[in-house]
Amino acid sequence: MQRCFDLARLAGKAVKSNPQVGAVIVHNDTIIGEGYHKKFGGPHAEINALNSVGEADKKLLNESTLLISLEPCCIDRKTPPCTNAIVESGIKKVIFSVKDPNPEVAGKSIKILEDHGITVSHGLLEKEGMKLIKPFKANLEDRPYVILKWAQSSDAYIGKRGKTISISNDYSKIMSHRWRSEVDAILIGYQTALVDDPQLNTRLWDGEDPLRVVLDPKGELPDNLHIYSDERPTLFINDKSNGKELLANKEIVAISSENDDFIEQLLLTLYRKGINKLIVEGGTKTLYKFIDKNLWNEARIITNNQPLKSGIKAPYITGIPYGSYQIIDDEITYVYPKSTILV
Repeated sequence: MQRCFDLARLAGKAVKSNPQVGAVIVHNDTIIGEGYHKKFGGPHAEINALNSVGEADKKLLNESTLLISLEPCCIDRKTPPCTNAIVESGIKKVIFSVKDPNPEVAGKSIKILEDHGITVSHGLLEKEGMKLIKPFKANLEDRPYVILKWAQSSDAYIGKRGKTISISNDYSKIMSHRWRSEVDAILIGYQTALVDDPQLNTRLWDGEDPLRVVLDPKGELPDNLHIYSDERPTLFINDKSNGKELLANKEIVAISSENDDFIEQLLLTLYRKGINKLIVEGGTKTLYKFIDKNLWNEARIITNNQPLKSGIKAPYITGIPYGSYQIIDDEITYVYPKSTILV
């Protein structure tokens, strides 16, 4: 099952709003086939695993076990139901980690397979399986999976007002750029754009740049900032469209920041634009917009071992820590919201 998880992660964000899924076929403790869901609209993990089995091993399928990180699908959409292919393969035993949270599947595949004489069990490494599909579960609610990220000093300051300062070390910056390559969009607020004039790209990592999303309620950011002057796609969120002329690949979307459901409207708008994973890089005021609404799925906090002694306080967040590691003088901490249900 751990191999299923490792395979699933290879897809990265190419699966878009679909879940990352991996599958292996085992005969007498030997893997004879494996695969993963490589891209949105493409064959699912089970199909790729079945197709990978060599001709000489196909006769072993009726004595083999299929392991999958997620319950196989039983609905006919962009691809035929995987349950059909499993039944036709002759496999007699299926083990998966977690049930599909999609109500159209959710346990229905178990009955289909069992009705065809296949033994089905689930719950193997369920905690890790649940982590793997967290972005998929967020997308089922018509919103992106939201990652909050910031760097703070040892005394919990995120920066100095009106000044650009560097807190995390060079290696943590590389990690941050890797994280950017793994999402569809990156969001910042007005002050971060104005003071830091960030490029918000993946120049320190070999990966695709995310779409930039900038909260600029009054449309007052100057045109000489990177977000305006370069050729990279940028989405500006204003209270109302101000008729400002923009270069190609720039767009203004009107969503009033004064509405109580501003963040809900923003996330729905981004999801409808194909943003399935979003990283929010601040500043503090912007991060709190998501924290206060409890509309975040994960936080990644980089804490340097040096104090700032004064400045802008980092957000205070409560949640469930699920991992940390050291990068020289930085500690990287991962946190889930308290509302997260993990087995």
